[in-house]
Amino acid sequence: MKKLFLLLTLGLMSLNIAAADLKEGVNYDSITPAPPMGSGDEVEVMEFFMYTCPHCNNLDPSLQEWKKKLPENVKFRHMPAMFGGVANLHAKNFFALEVMGEEKRLHNAWFKAIHEQKRRLNTQAKIDAFLKENGVDMDKFHATLNSFTVQTKANRAAALMRRYGVRSVPMMIVDGRYRIKNTPQVLEITDALIEKTIADRKK
Repeated sequence: MKKLFLLLTLGLMSLNIAAADLKEGVNYDSITPAPPMGSGDEVEVMEFFMYTCPHCNNLDPSLQEWKKKLPENVKFRHMPAMFGGVANLHAKNFFALEVMGEEKRLHNAWFKAIHEQKRRLNTQAKIDAFLKENGVDMDKFHATLNSFTVQTKANRAAALMRRYGVRSVPMMIVDGRYRIKNTPQVLEITDALIEKTIADRKK
């Protein structure tokens, strides 16, 4: 019931936000230097998150519903933040599951295990047990986890964090040029910045 109330509340808020209403430094920050302006109407949106983050956990149900309604020209992806320690461990496991095509299936299970079941998935052994319970092919998983592909993805995630100035999560990045911190209207602000990005390309 609480989740439904939150979704309805956010839906009503969205009526009050448009690209013209946004204020830099209040609703969002520009990323500098800005990337070259793209062409066409395809926009990438990225959420930096951590599975241990309670705010990320709270946002995720609304985020999943929001994703379902995105138009085809908006490409969304989750990006695990690499702040060191357990965050980096979880990030590498995320990327291994992503390569295997298992990330989407297990995304909610990660949050549930940590925040509802209170499991401390803070070592590879504990994570392995969790993944095995959820039907992951562990031989394939370990080979993937230690692969060059996963290390490359982890390195890219760390580089993007530096490039975008990500210092907290959850944080939304729109088109590599706008950074949005977590607020009750984060998804509506994201929608408005998508609109702004496409409009700016047509000028």
